[in-house]
Amino acid sequence: MAVKTPGGRPEAWRSLVQRGVDTAADWSDVVANKLNAAADPRAKLLRKRRWALRLGVFFAVSSVFWVGVTGLLASWSTPVWALFIPAPIAAGAAFLATLCFLRYRWLRGEPLPPPRSRATRRLPPWGSAARQPMAALAASERGLFSLLGVMERGRLLPADEFRELTAAANHTAATMAATANEVVSMERTIGSAPQARAHLTPTIQAFTAQLEHGARQYNEMVDAAAQLVSAANTGSMSSSPMAQQRYRDQLSDATDRLVGWAQAFDELGHLRGA
Repeated sequence: MAVKTPGGRPEAWRSLVQRGVDTAADWSDVVANKLNAAADPRAKLLRKRRWALRLGVFFAVSSVFWVGVTGLLASWSTPVWALFIPAPIAAGAAFLATLCFLRYRWLRGEPLPPPRSRATRRLPPWGSAARQPMAALAASERGLFSLLGVMERGRLLPADEFRELTAAANHTAATMAATANEVVSMERTIGSAPQARAHLTPTIQAFTAQLEHGARQYNEMVDAAAQLVSAANTGSMSSSPMAQQRYRDQLSDATDRLVGWAQAFDELGHLRGA
């Protein structure tokens, strides 16, 4: 005869509810990533280029096909009135093909916005200590890459400084994502082996503190970039070259601090691995 343990049913219900919450959170993250990828300015511009090229090729092939049909009908001594069916179709297809290729050429002339590193990264699960700093990073990333597009179109930074800023942002995001994955792995280890909690909890807390510090450093860089863009839009930079240099120096200092944090944390990770 089976013996029911006291409180066994509530524990089972709690575990079931937790699995349901985790599944819903995973699906919400998947949907959010899909929406973020669809709204990515770089991906949107690339999609417009592809569609303009595909439509141009389609209408060009259609035009050639109907020109061939018209020539074939003319070689068969077809009545003249019958040629007025395929000939306008060929002319219309050629006109549309020209418009599509002109649009593709114009789109090719538009500079590509910088790629978003968040497009292929999911947030840690709900309840993880790494979720809050990574959510803050995701919000800062959205703001930064919008500002990068404005700065690139307005040529607010030299090309080398712009590349350095983008590389620093992507490097930091990749470092934080790798650290968050380690935190999640250790939390799962604690879930399956509770006796490891005493050993892993200090490391999880240290990693989480570093993630929060990295998110703050990233946000400082976003603030500096926002000040630069705001000054350019209000015209204060054009009226005062010193103000322009000051905002650039603030952005450069914030970028250097962020790069220093990422490099130090990478070196610490290599030491831990060794």
